[in-house]
Amino acid sequence: MISNRFTLLPVLFFTCTTASYAAKGAVHFTDMSQQNIELAAPAERIVVIPIPAASMLVSADESSKRLAGMHPFAGVAAREGMLSVMFPDVLSVRSDVAGNDFAPNIEALLSVNPDLVWQWGHRGDDIITPMRNAGLTVATLDYGKEAYTQEWLTLMGKTLGKETKTDGLIAWRKQVINQLENSVAAIPEEKQPRVLYLSHFKQSIQTFGSTSHNNADFALAGGVSLNRDLTGPRILNIEQILVWDPDIILLGNFEAGLAPADIYNNPMLSDVTAVKNKRVYKLPIGGFIWDAPNQETPLYWQWLAQIFHPESAAFPLREEIRKRYLQLYGYSLTNDETDRILQLDLNREGRDYLTLMGRP
Repeated sequence: MISNRFTLLPVLFFTCTTASYAAKGAVHFTDMSQQNIELAAPAERIVVIPIPAASMLVSADESSKRLAGMHPFAGVAAREGMLSVMFPDVLSVRSDVAGNDFAPNIEALLSVNPDLVWQWGHRGDDIITPMRNAGLTVATLDYGKEAYTQEWLTLMGKTLGKETKTDGLIAWRKQVINQLENSVAAIPEEKQPRVLYLSHFKQSIQTFGSTSHNNADFALAGGVSLNRDLTGPRILNIEQILVWDPDIILLGNFEAGLAPADIYNNPMLSDVTAVKNKRVYKLPIGGFIWDAPNQETPLYWQWLAQIFHPESAAFPLREEIRKRYLQLYGYSLTNDETDRILQLDLNREGRDYLTLMGRP
């Protein structure tokens, strides 16, 4: 049993809303490494090292007040996306509690004094044991499957006392999966577009490999991931892109400043089908980047379906984004904010993009 090292806070501060909360406000749950975790009371100061899960905690809580620390890239994504617009206090959350390699900064963590630290469980004990040796309560998350992301939501709900909220978000995910499985995902593979995702392009050309969740995302939206069988180094060259000749190129949010213009303006790629047909798109960024699993992923799946199948997957996505932001964050988006999420300025040259995104 891993126990919270902190003194029980006055019970009247907490409402025991679920079976996870014992008589004196204690919280018990099993993390994704099958460790039994016990907190003396619902956590009030939480460090989230797994990058996508920090914004998920904020969404589940509809507040950044309990987020005490996060990964450096989570801070970048919060600043560049909508999270800092909806929750300005997130900009003051410390992002020095771990390195880019997820190694914990014990000194920084102890100064934050968290009730609970979330860490990746699949990357080895080296990034977990030092925190436990320092007396911190650490719970783990795993990565790579949609079922795992749904479990993140379940665990966030339990530790925050927001299970009704997170249950609703899981139900929404399952609803969208069912809709897409019975529509675009059922299109024969030979009729699906061949899609290449690039996380980086300017300094080196990088993509994801066979273990990435994006392969399943593309398949659900009716697309063929060209790099779904890629193992080993995920570094590409121009020649490989020419050989694959993708129908669509998607650009991620991991490289600062990367835009469709970088692909269109490269003369070596001028004969690539995606370039000739103006089907190069920058992925959206909302409360978090859409090219990583997070609380907004159903919107990503629907966006992908429209990009892959504009002739058959027409859908009022702008209205859906507004509706779901109320559910996700309790936040009412403006038209300009919706344009920002959809990267409208960067994508306006993309085929059908303005029409698909409700801005003809």
